[in-house]
Amino acid sequence: MKRFLFTLGFMTRIPIPLKMEMKDGDMEKGFISFPIVGLIIGLVDTAVYLIFSHLLPEAIAIVLAILANLCVTGAFHLDGLCDTVDGIYSARTRERMLEIMKDSRIGTNGGIALVLDLALKFMGIWYCDVKWLVILLMPVAGKLVQGVIAYKAVYPRKNGIGIYVGTIPGWGAAGAALIGLIPLVLAYSYYGVLIWAVLLIMAYLFRIYITGKIGGVTGDVMGAGSELSEVWLLFMILILTKYTGMTAGTLFGLF
Repeated sequence: MKRFLFTLGFMTRIPIPLKMEMKDGDMEKGFISFPIVGLIIGLVDTAVYLIFSHLLPEAIAIVLAILANLCVTGAFHLDGLCDTVDGIYSARTRERMLEIMKDSRIGTNGGIALVLDLALKFMGIWYCDVKWLVILLMPVAGKLVQGVIAYKAVYPRKNGIGIYVGTIPGWGAAGAALIGLIPLVLAYSYYGVLIWAVLLIMAYLFRIYITGKIGGVTGDVMGAGSELSEVWLLFMILILTKYTGMTAGTLFGLF
């Protein structure tokens, strides 16, 4: 519980009033709770959507749900996406890419990534049949893939160290992925397994691509992977709904 609460406090802006003394390795061992943290974020986003969808036009409710996500996370992962895109597509040397990624200022490429990310999320949610369900699952998708990105990865900078990069245990990475599978199966039955597998494959390919560019993985890259996984989830749901007639599973279909 201590590790979970610390992970929740680290990954979100949710205040944790308890004073906790962390031992070496506690943070890395708490990695297994990433999808649970994602589910809590998703519950907040979903609550905002459901409340405002009864008060305002649905499009505005979707925007407010996305805004709620940014508020709860402090735009933590979106910042990582912007920094990663700024660095990777700067057409500079590997060392200069890493310097750009560390710069707090956003560049043109990062700005484009920000706009596209938010636009694709809005449009993806808009075209989904059960909007509250995908809003709930998006943060879970962003968290369950993190083990694939960070496990035994190399931190590319000479100074400093990624908090989770290369330090998380194998059981933590596998556990996080399996915990994230549960809500996908509950939502979409056996299609949930397919969605889960595609998310992990895409995350691994993303890791390979980024490692080829900068020689490893950083915290920004993990954030970028989270944002991209949420978009990949929406794409998969829309594709499967269109070509297979996939609907929400029995449990969630009751609501």
